[in-house]
Amino acid sequence: MLLKALYELAHSRKLLDDLAFNTKAIRWIIQLDAQGNFLGIVPTGDDKRGKEFSAPQTTRPKVAGGVAEFLADGITAVFGFDADPEKDKDNEKRRRDRDQNNAAKQTDFWQQIEAAFAETQHPSLQALLGFKAQHATQPSFLRWGHKRDSDGKEKPAWWLTTAEGSEIKLAAENFTFSVEGQLLLEDEQVIRPFWRRVYQQEMSEKNEAVEKGLCLITGQTDVPIAPTHNPKIKRIPNAQPTGAAIVSFDKAAFTSYGCDQSYNAPVSIEASTAYSVALNWLVNQRSHYFQLGGTIICFWARNYEESTEDFFALFDQPKPETIKKFLASPLRGEERSAIADDEFYSVTLAGNAGRIVVRHWLQVPLTTAKENLQQWFRDLDIAPYGEPAVAKKKNDEETSSPLGLYRLAMTTVRESKDLQPEILTQLYRAALEAHAPSLQLLKPVLNRLAKQLVKDGPNITLRNLSRFALIRLIVNRNRKEGEPFMETKVCETSDAAYNCGRLLAIFDDLQMRANDYNFDGAGVVERYYGSASSAPNSAFGILWRLHQHHLKKVSRSNKGASEAIKRRIAEIAALFPQPAPLQPPQFPRTFSLVEQGRFALGFYQQKAADDAARKEARANTNQTKPSAQAELEIENTPALPGF
Repeated sequence: MLLKALYELAHSRKLLDDLAFNTKAIRWIIQLDAQGNFLGIVPTGDDKRGKEFSAPQTTRPKVAGGVAEFLADGITAVFGFDADPEKDKDNEKRRRDRDQNNAAKQTDFWQQIEAAFAETQHPSLQALLGFKAQHATQPSFLRWGHKRDSDGKEKPAWWLTTAEGSEIKLAAENFTFSVEGQLLLEDEQVIRPFWRRVYQQEMSEKNEAVEKGLCLITGQTDVPIAPTHNPKIKRIPNAQPTGAAIVSFDKAAFTSYGCDQSYNAPVSIEASTAYSVALNWLVNQRSHYFQLGGTIICFWARNYEESTEDFFALFDQPKPETIKKFLASPLRGEERSAIADDEFYSVTLAGNAGRIVVRHWLQVPLTTAKENLQQWFRDLDIAPYGEPAVAKKKNDEETSSPLGLYRLAMTTVRESKDLQPEILTQLYRAALEAHAPSLQLLKPVLNRLAKQLVKDGPNITLRNLSRFALIRLIVNRNRKEGEPFMETKVCETSDAAYNCGRLLAIFDDLQMRANDYNFDGAGVVERYYGSASSAPNSAFGILWRLHQHHLKKVSRSNKGASEAIKRRIAEIAALFPQPAPLQPPQFPRTFSLVEQGRFALGFYQQKAADDAARKEARANTNQTKPSAQAELEIENTPALPGF
């Protein structure tokens, strides 16, 4: 189904209309005059790979070497130089083979230009041949060695002198030509039509040389079957830079019923080309893919192209206003009609040297995908605490999208290098298929929470909205019968774990008030959060005695506030068993992993509600610091849903 869907994508987006050309990064333009005299070399852009151009591509296999592209290729094809002249210098046979291959590749490059000139008599091609006679074997602007002011300790490399006189170290970069300021790659009058004829001839010869049979993708009979599937797929993480195959037959184990290579699972040349072109197109369209660790996820709708832009924005860096609009806006008439019968496709890919591994394949109605994504954001919805924390992505680019997949997944690890692709894939599937992420995902999230509370304190740690949104989603989606549903804001429930979390939040605020909000040492949260969330009976025995000391301290300066806090504590304590009158409540001995998740939510939501109430009271009184009456109003603010 995957290859069939990609085949249909290639035809629906008209990706096969001009297969003779493919997008290629070219960094250097060799400038010539009409007689082929060398004028200089200029870069195509600031990017180290260069600018992307529509460049000719050959169908001839390059595995054996000695094959060059037309008009645009690297240092070996244009000048015959080895990219690393010192490689295999101690192995005479290998060095000889490399030199022969390099010479064959350069010969092939210039023979194509000679053939093009012979057929077209284009004067610019004659200028290229003039350049070859003067510079193609010993160009003055290229040298192998160390940087001119280097002490020679670093590895030697190829150095290029630009038209401006600066010397640049070369990597695996491509060259092309311009004559009298005109880029030959873009000549639609003569050169590009010529190459289309060459490409068509190559395809005809290729079709004649292979067996014919049934294509498993299209169902067509008596069509040329591809011995290998091309073009290779590029830009897949952990795959070869030159490209990898999603379907390959290079081992004896793949032979069956006397059929080798792809003849044991026949696909036509046209179909294999189509699905390969479609996949290469997807990984080059920013709104059709995103990379998650060592995997890349490509997605598209069969017909409704606009929907992919929505999905990309909502997964990559969803903004609060975008999410609200996505959740609240009903489908317009024309949109509903467009997606009613449409399909949504998604494939998760990873590289393994020369092969591509399909990690996950999804095909669902587009309406189902949109509904599942809407539910995903509803399940992630949670009241914020303070100002949102600013996080950094791997490239140090600041982002403020706490519900993006990357930000959510990063709550499980300390550094991005520790992030496993399986976590990102699991969250992606949960979003599009409405699955419940594994409960085991809670463990690293809660461990990171406890450690950061000790290191940074609650005021900084609680601003990570991503962490608590993910906890809420995991807890609710794994909820069993009889277990409470966690709301977006602090709520009334009889759940012991949730209420213990709320109680710890109140004890923390009480301690801060007792010290006039100027407490520098480790507070009750830093000291007791870990034990209170896992073994509450022992931790809250200490906290219960400690909070009475803090109440007395507050009572000396503000008896009304002290009584208000005492009432709040009593309301929550009444939800626990009490061994005897005037005795502390009896707290559970231990909490399970899910209960620890509900504890974290109770703690976070109570802190968020108190922070919001405090800000509202300060705004109402228009004072920097609340008065005694305002303090009392804050304490009497009910901790119920609403923000």
